[in-house]
Amino acid sequence: MQEPALDFVVHHDINHIVPRPRLHLLPKPISWILGYRSQPMPQIGSVLVWLWAFVGAFAGLLVVQAVFQSKGIKVHGAPTVIASFGAAAILEYHTIDSPLSQPRNVILGELFAAIIGVGITKLFQLNSNFENLRWVAGALSVGITSAFMGFTNTIHPPAGATALLAATTPEITELGWFLIPLILLGSVLLVAVGCVTNNIQRQFPIYWWTPVDLCRPNGVDIEKQGQVGENDTGVLEGSPCEKRSTAGRPHIMVSDRLISIPDWLSLDSEERWMLEVLRSKLREGLGSTSSRVTEGTLVHDPDSC
Repeated sequence: MQEPALDFVVHHDINHIVPRPRLHLLPKPISWILGYRSQPMPQIGSVLVWLWAFVGAFAGLLVVQAVFQSKGIKVHGAPTVIASFGAAAILEYHTIDSPLSQPRNVILGELFAAIIGVGITKLFQLNSNFENLRWVAGALSVGITSAFMGFTNTIHPPAGATALLAATTPEITELGWFLIPLILLGSVLLVAVGCVTNNIQRQFPIYWWTPVDLCRPNGVDIEKQGQVGENDTGVLEGSPCEKRSTAGRPHIMVSDRLISIPDWLSLDSEERWMLEVLRSKLREGLGSTSSRVTEGTLVHDPDSC
């Protein structure tokens, strides 16, 4: 008999207290820059993706380095730029639809890495032989950072370099705790520039906190739009939450408007993202025949369908 896998997803509990985004209530130019779209964006060719990746990376790193050159930051001995921002720029301006590129992962992932990297380094500095132990401090910092980003669902690969630099690079080690606000500032600036350059012909971010719909009461997970086929609870007639599959087998249902999964089934961010991609493709296919499509969501079915 196979033993059950040990699994824990902290954001499932956090999502219950996170308010739903209300970007659609903002003026259209602002909501557009913040990534909200009432209809899916048309795909652009790879050449345009490369062009906007160049523009974004150039502009983003230019802004970060310009801010880092200010007197208020230079007085602390800050470098021209933190090397890990170079890797972050590739994610932020090229692979913008990846979960690793979304603001939650970028900002929190880098922040956690800086805190852990500086904290571990400070502990090792208590040893008089610190210079000969930098390599151990660096490896430990990256290991703890990797595990903690997995625990908080904030995985951002360039953050591993941030934790490593804090321990192994003397110039960065000298910054001490000042590295934390510096990393936070740089991450926010990269996201801010991305909101401008990535939204000219593409969409960024895809989500700010999670692709899962937030704070839906009683498991209701689609917006009531008065369409044919909806009952008074806002659940589609004939959906798996109302009509069970043959023989009562558990299943996942993906439509253009919602994704329904059994309550006991835990998905990581990559798996959830794959389902969101499928839903988006269904929406695109209905674009020519459907006059109005509601925002898609992902829910856990408490009855396990």
